[in-house]
Amino acid sequence: MKSLLCKSALIIASLACVGAAQANVIDFEEALSSPFLTYAPSPVFGHGDEFYQGEYWIDPFSNSPAAQFGDLVGALVDGTDIANTCLITCPGNNTSHFFASLNDGALALGGMIAGHTFKVKGFDASFIGAQGAVLPAVAGLLRLQGHLADGSGSLTQTYQLPGPDQAGNLDFFSYQAAGAFADAEFDYMYVYGFSCNSVGSCAAFQTDQGQFAIDNINLTSNVPEPAGLALVAMALAAAGVTRRRKA
Repeated sequence: MKSLLCKSALIIASLACVGAAQANVIDFEEALSSPFLTYAPSPVFGHGDEFYQGEYWIDPFSNSPAAQFGDLVGALVDGTDIANTCLITCPGNNTSHFFASLNDGALALGGMIAGHTFKVKGFDASFIGAQGAVLPAVAGLLRLQGHLADGSGSLTQTYQLPGPDQAGNLDFFSYQAAGAFADAEFDYMYVYGFSCNSVGSCAAFQTDQGQFAIDNINLTSNVPEPAGLALVAMALAAAGVTRRRKA
């Protein structure tokens, strides 16, 4: 009896691991769906807020030890109406909605389903300048810090965010994950910015100017397939029948 139950448990466990890689893009175009928004229905985010897109939860937050719930950390910007939805120096070459991280704010994101893991493929990003700031050629850095799904630690990858072009405009650029970071399986990830000065010194969480815009976060998800979940249910039912017959 004991060995039969153990075998059933092993079958069920293996079926539970059945999954499929699915491409997902977090593009900030879907309506925000969460009761945990300080300023709802305003497209402004405070420390401690949470919203969802597709299979992912997204938490804008402040890394300051003095942060208070509701402190301004981000906003959803309409690229077709920059003048009214971004009151600082935002990139102008994106006509969709994008997330603007403000006041050294950061993002955390992860899968909605237990055991949901993902790989990072790429994203679009830009620096966001404080009003009136004179920005260097490399205005800032963007760092992605992914927590490894196997619990063994984390990996980071850092990208340079250019300053204004010759016309004085900030622009979105596309970035790709590379190397070990691109191959790694994560269960959640942090995204945060650095501001840089004219001599190339960059700092995070110290100036309230490590601001960035991000869009089209391209992820490959690994989530249980509906068919796999159905097989798990069937296996559980079969195990129950076997136990009853044995009894």
